[in-house]
Amino acid sequence: MFKEEQSPVAEFRGYRVRTFRQLRANLAERTLQGRVLHFVPWKGVAGVFIPAQEYPADAAALEEAWVAAGSPPVHLPGPGETLLFGRVLPVRTMPFAGYDDLVEESDALCVACKRAPDPEDVAGRVEAYRRATLLARANALLEGWGDRLTRRPADLLVWPRLKHRTLGQCMRSGEIRLNPRLADWPETILEETLAHEVTHLTHFNHAPAFWRTLSTLLPDWLPRSLVHYL
Repeated sequence: MFKEEQSPVAEFRGYRVRTFRQLRANLAERTLQGRVLHFVPWKGVAGVFIPAQEYPADAAALEEAWVAAGSPPVHLPGPGETLLFGRVLPVRTMPFAGYDDLVEESDALCVACKRAPDPEDVAGRVEAYRRATLLARANALLEGWGDRLTRRPADLLVWPRLKHRTLGQCMRSGEIRLNPRLADWPETILEETLAHEVTHLTHFNHAPAFWRTLSTLLPDWLPRSLVHYL
């Protein structure tokens, strides 16, 4: 459990700094062992997470973490741009040339149009591509885990009706639902969310056995999951 508190540094290199202190942790697998800091360029937020007895990050600590993260620039999405696994990509339209309607390039999503582009149609096709890509990457993660999975999902779906802050859901039927917003975040967050829901297939609760099993599948799940607070 974390509670937000006032940050000693409110703004750093264009990032709004938010600080969260861990108030209670009753299992080793759920206890921060040190300060965790995430920069989220497409949100313009730097999140600092600290154990109960540790001091918040000062400007020097933020600078050190910023350099360690590769000095990430602030890039908030603007008009005509979309998010795809942590990258802000412009959406470009081009004449239809007989190939797939939407092509992902290194620096943009290119949508081929047979006639004058319709903004609603382009937005719908981009969202469909994001969801299809999310599902494909989730299935690839499941394949990569292989024998480490104690049970595989009966079905894996992208579910747009999940609550805004609910990134994943495991049903008793064995179906796992993923929030389309996971296509915004880096794939490491998809991996943490999917590992959490897959673990629920074996432990349909948050008892100690659940956290031990999750830590076996993904030992660094806790630092990743803290991004959800942002």
